Amino acid sequence: MEDFLKHLNKLSTLNKEEIVLLTNIVEEKKYLRGEEVLKMHQINKKLYFVNDGLVKISFFNEDKEFVMNFFDKHHFCAVLDSLLTKQPSQYKIIAIQNTSLIEIDYYQLEKLAAEHLSFEKITSSLLSIATGKMMSRVRELLESDASERYSNFLKNKSHLINQVSLKDLSAYFGISQVSLSRIRAKK
Repeated sequence: MEDFLKHLNKLSTLNKEEIVLLTNIVEEKKYLRGEEVLKMHQINKKLYFVNDGLVKISFFNEDKEFVMNFFDKHHFCAVLDSLLTKQPSQYKIIAIQNTSLIEIDYYQLEKLAAEHLSFEKITSSLLSIATGKMMSRVRELLESDASERYSNFLKNKSHLINQVSLKDLSAYFGISQVSLSRIRAKK
């Protein structure tokens, strides 16, 4: 919980009363490797903070998995469109390692944001950061070839390269495992 509060305080300083209010709407949960945190067609009602471990957000199209992103220790994640529209998610969140998450009831957080400027700053900042990262990911998928996406991954997320399976990496880059092996051999 300490790391979680430290990250929130970077966005907006919380006083003791606000910390108490926040702790009433969060829960720490553990997930085993392969366990679904959020299932497809389920409404994403929580904002997740990865306390420890690693998760992925993915979807399936014609029995092929596409990985949108990986979130490791000390990162927030959610399926934003479902969270904000309260519609069923087309994505799922899966623990790809044994993972500990701090789960924040997003609708309760919104209520706190309406009453406390600190929480409004936090939600606004988190949504802005997430939107920016999502736009960067979409741009990367549209404008970069697989070799460039692999180089970007090594540049920005190299610490994950040995934690993510070849299958998940190839699904993240949008290529076959054979193509990924060829790209890796050239690097």
